[in-house]
Amino acid sequence: MATRCVSSLALLSPTPSPSSSGKACVPSAAAHRRPRTRLSVATGGEQLVTAQEASQEPDYGVVSVHHVGILCENLERSMAFYKDLLGLKVNPARPTDKLPYRGAWLWVGSEMIHLMELPNPDPLTGRPEHGGRDRHTCIAIKDVSKLKEIFDKAGIRYTLSKSGRPAIFARDPDENALEFTQV
Repeated sequence: MATRCVSSLALLSPTPSPSSSGKACVPSAAAHRRPRTRLSVATGGEQLVTAQEASQEPDYGVVSVHHVGILCENLERSMAFYKDLLGLKVNPARPTDKLPYRGAWLWVGSEMIHLMELPNPDPLTGRPEHGGRDRHTCIAIKDVSKLKEIFDKAGIRYTLSKSGRPAIFARDPDENALEFTQV
């Protein structure tokens, strides 16, 4: 059984702490701006320990989320939801004939959704009614009330954010949970 432990108290402490040599370690001014964290992951009898700057960008250069893959049973039915109802535009530059399954790429701002017509391993029943309590994809929108009107007119079931913030949760035709949050 894998265990995870995040311990940063000693590393975040503004008071000096003893080093391995027994001398006090005084964090630099930069250490106060960027607290160091220590992550310990234990699996089986092995332990991997890493330390990195909490706000430091990884060496390989994370830029953004490029796309989210969403499984669908019927591409045409999903396109009716994502393209026709939600108004997402197809990205014609993405390949649709080079993969061993049918699919489509749809723009969501500068990122994309990749619809993939493949068997879904997730159960379609027994999922939480509120999509915020399930795996979900969140799409930033300008006006939740306008999307609510679209869903009402189309007969799409939804729930509003439980926290009271302007957000609406719905499911696509394959029961994939979607959050639309107003920004």
